[in-house]
Amino acid sequence: MPAVSPASDDVRTIRFILTIVSREAYTIVMVVVGLFATPLILHWLRDERFGAFQVATDWMGYLGLLEFGLGGALMPLIAISEARRDEKSVHDLMVTGVRAYTKVALAGVVGIVILAIFATRLIPVQAKYALDLRISFLIGGFGAFMTPLAPFKALIEGRQQGYWLSAFLTAQSITITAGSLVLAWAGWGITGQSVAVIAGAAVFNAALLWLCRREAPAIFLDAIKGPAPEAARRDVRKLNMPTFLLNMCGRVSLLTDNIVVSGLLSPALVTPFVLTQRLTSLAQRELQTIGNASWAALAELSAQGRKEVFSRRLLELTRVVAVVGLAALIPIVAFNRQFISLWVGRERYAGDLITALAAANALWQAIFSLWGWCVTGTGQIRKMLPMTIVQTVLNLAFSIAFTLAFGLAGPLLGTTASFLAVSVWYMPILMSDIFDVPASKLVFSVVAPLALALPYAALTGWLVRLYGATGWFGVAYQMSASALIYLVLAWLVVFYPEERASLMSRFRLVLRAATA
Repeated sequence: MPAVSPASDDVRTIRFILTIVSREAYTIVMVVVGLFATPLILHWLRDERFGAFQVATDWMGYLGLLEFGLGGALMPLIAISEARRDEKSVHDLMVTGVRAYTKVALAGVVGIVILAIFATRLIPVQAKYALDLRISFLIGGFGAFMTPLAPFKALIEGRQQGYWLSAFLTAQSITITAGSLVLAWAGWGITGQSVAVIAGAAVFNAALLWLCRREAPAIFLDAIKGPAPEAARRDVRKLNMPTFLLNMCGRVSLLTDNIVVSGLLSPALVTPFVLTQRLTSLAQRELQTIGNASWAALAELSAQGRKEVFSRRLLELTRVVAVVGLAALIPIVAFNRQFISLWVGRERYAGDLITALAAANALWQAIFSLWGWCVTGTGQIRKMLPMTIVQTVLNLAFSIAFTLAFGLAGPLLGTTASFLAVSVWYMPILMSDIFDVPASKLVFSVVAPLALALPYAALTGWLVRLYGATGWFGVAYQMSASALIYLVLAWLVVFYPEERASLMSRFRLVLRAATA
């Protein structure tokens, strides 16, 4: 077992906090830019083309399955090799990844062409938008040529340097938004949106190469010369098929909502469906950042056999995700109607039920993602497959049935029902079996913040109905105050004294590092 020192714990903490802070900066940029850009893009594209592009993006997302779980296999293997300071193993895994992703790129091009051919059957737009839709798919094919660079993202995550990825994502987001605005204004329609996305992807991947400029030449040279050693390829093969199945289930669960709405209802209805969930989706991504920023460090603790520290960190992180998630989602549920009315117009608000369901699903997804990263990040992905497959089948069946029965809220009802049927009870048991973390403690880490949140949410909703603001400044102020009050209450009531002391100690550590 490698030697462990307090210094290594400090480095993990600093990298974790840097990743969280950088991600928050990225979110602020996205929110500010999105508040300005989305109404303009909607004005120039109109609802049908805007919705069609959202659905086209989801369909292209399915092409990620052509990697057959390669990315999910590389990430834990690289993280474990980095934890063991095994540079040769990391190099061999990167060579394996680059060669494999080159084949994925060729398959992706074929997939894009097929999507373009069947575009109007997959997304039933008006005839005058058919050519625009097909060209947008073909433009998306240029993204396939950047696919061989995907292993470098896994390398940065394995090194616990997610703060760089946040910076690169910020640059990508600004590029996409600027391109989307200019091209929508110029009348390029759906095609222009695809061009902007490709431009953003090019910026992101160029930044990845810049960060990995020392390792990249040797990796590419060895990838051209021939296959990596058999040991690296064998390790990847052990994980890529279960990872592929997990990814397929994840994409079916997360990317089918817009497709179901478009196919069973109308592409135009995708627009209010997506926009109403914009704040909850943003909150979910931020909450998942906690798991994304911490999985490599947790994998390192697991590889070092430090079970007690792993258990304590996981319970603490679960409580943090639940508390922060509820602090963000309670004001979103209370004020989303006002926010959407101010942002894109009341006619594009899909309703309170959709807001509440999206918030509940966002919280569950963030917690289950944190736990799931622990399983996949330690290479034990096979143990998640039975649960994930069952939940995915239920999710798809429920979503279609509920959409036919209840309309626009159907996909979200399907997701909620599938979570309650499977993950809510299965995931704590799985975490206990794998990591010896008591399932009862995991459940309590979620239930305690939730018990405080339910009466607080009811009181907040009642106050908003009576005294809720209607202008931008008032809504922002009341939402912030609502979140802050819950955070203070949770800090005093939910967290144990030793957890508060631990969190404050790490916060002071980061402040010292920042001022050093």
